[in-house]
Amino acid sequence: NVTANNYSGIEFSFSSNNNIRENDITDNLFGVAFWDSSNNIVCHNNFVNNTFQFYVENSVNVWDDGYPSGGNYWSNYTGLDLFSGSDQNITGSDGLGDESYFIDDNNQDNYPFTAPINVFDAGIWNDISCRVHVVSNSTVSSFELDKTWGRVCFNVTGKTGVWFCRVTIPEVIVQDLWHRNYTVLVDGESVEFRNWTDDVNTYVYFMYQHSEYKVCLLYTSPSPRDRTR
Repeated sequence: NVTANNYSGIEFSFSSNNNIRENDITDNLFGVAFWDSSNNIVCHNNFVNNTFQFYVENSVNVWDDGYPSGGNYWSNYTGLDLFSGSDQNITGSDGLGDESYFIDDNNQDNYPFTAPINVFDAGIWNDISCRVHVVSNSTVSSFELDKTWGRVCFNVTGKTGVWFCRVTIPEVIVQDLWHRNYTVLVDGESVEFRNWTDDVNTYVYFMYQHSEYKVCLLYTSPSPRDRTR
């Protein structure tokens, strides 16, 4: 958490090949500043209410992790989320803005999140420390990963309306817990969801009405027909 500095939250001068990930950068004069500092990666951070979200001088950096992993949350981003896909041209939301977040001609976040990202410790899997990300315009709390019952659960709270979650789960967890057969329950009721995968993670996007719910992702047994394939 980098909060309320009267100059830069994070600052680099003549520094390259750094990773800036999973930070809350809030209420600073500059969220992040780069002077003559290129080839850095800035992604999966929350930039919230900084007077200036960034400062870039003589620097070219990477501001997202590609699709579907995504970039950063910027509290002053005003783009819509009506489409999905690497070109953002497939009908249906995915939790990523349809337009890039422009920084300058050489720097942009191509896949900005449309809500803050929450990062939760998911323990050690195959000797690797894993985390689950939940991007949501709800307040997310009470995260739980239960290996015994094979489920990932958390609470969502918010005002009346239509809201969303975008859950990123490491593939090792998806395989070990669910063998890739899973469903999404909101207060015990199954909801429709969209999903994407890459070599590292599974991404699950779903919508719901508010006010306060418990969300669970859990194993779904394949049908007898599926098991014979």
